[in-house]
Amino acid sequence: MDLMTDLRALVEEALPAQLPGARVAPDEDEILVPLPDGRARVSLAPLLRRCRDEPRQIWPHLLADWLADLRGQLPPSVAADEAGPIPLDRLRLRLTPGADAESSGFLALPFGDHFTAAVVVDRPGRLDLLTLTQAEQLGREPDELVRLAVRQTVQHELATLDVRDHELPAGGSVRLLAADGNPYVTTALMSVPRFLPEAGEYGALVAAPRYSAVLLHQVGADLRDTAVAFDRVTRSMFDAADDRCTDRIFWWHDRVFHPVRVLPGTDGGPAELRVPPALAPLADRLGL
Repeated sequence: MDLMTDLRALVEEALPAQLPGARVAPDEDEILVPLPDGRARVSLAPLLRRCRDEPRQIWPHLLADWLADLRGQLPPSVAADEAGPIPLDRLRLRLTPGADAESSGFLALPFGDHFTAAVVVDRPGRLDLLTLTQAEQLGREPDELVRLAVRQTVQHELATLDVRDHELPAGGSVRLLAADGNPYVTTALMSVPRFLPEAGEYGALVAAPRYSAVLLHQVGADLRDTAVAFDRVTRSMFDAADDRCTDRIFWWHDRVFHPVRVLPGTDGGPAELRVPPALAPLADRLGL
């Protein structure tokens, strides 16, 4: 698919929560926004220019910023939240790729350099990002709302995950945390030691190819070979998913997510594992 096709699909998914009543035009690369005296057509071209040269995993945050700017230009009756009251017991925390949460207009905060922890309202059939305005109207401090969302996510969404170990083609195993239709499984990355207690001195490889599935693997001396297999499994799950999160893999160490890359070998040679400079001493100790 081309970039605009992918972007249209992303916008279509986001509109019910972020701009209720708006929809993607079937015949043009525009969204149709209802107004008191008709409707407005808003081109998606500026959004495409913002996203074109950026990694796909941060597109949702660029889209959120763009929609926030758009809402600011609309009459109050259109921009106002029409979703109804916010039930506190439906607050959840969702971990999403990217970490540019500060200007989004929603109750969200960076989780490290590569993820954002966003408070959402779990409504029937959809998730609504909790806006800062809504958070203020609830009469609770933002930190209190975040803690409540975390607690309810752990209690109601992560307590019954299917946790299984699967063999990798190159040997070793990968731990799969999954729950079909559960959009909060990625939040388990906030508690890696809970789900992979054996991750010790060298940490773990982690991936979140789907919002409903997370992969974990204890790092050891076989890191190069297992990283190649781990990367393939991650990309395969990402490509087949209808709830894609990110196809990147990370080396989690000392509670920090470090992105790593697997590059094809040259001239038929073995694949190359690229690790960030911060992990070079650890990689040397593993003989990489």
